[in-house]
Amino acid sequence: MSTPSAKDVINAFSRVMREKLENGETVEVPGLGTFSVEHRPSRMTEDADGESYMAPPRDVVTFDPAE
Repeated sequence: MSTPSAKDVINAFSRVMREKLENGETVEVPGLGTFSVEHRPSRMTEDADGESYMAPPRDVVTFDPAE
């Protein structure tokens, strides 16, 4: 059995993190911070030409650094 490479560890971590965030869970990384998903509702906005349009709702990943 060989030692996993840094790339393998990072890939595994990101797979687990993505899965948890997709399920609405918060991911806390000790010494680094907390990742979570926040819902942003639809809203009216303007483009560069001054045209108004409705921006769709979306979920975004947020990060709170550890203190």
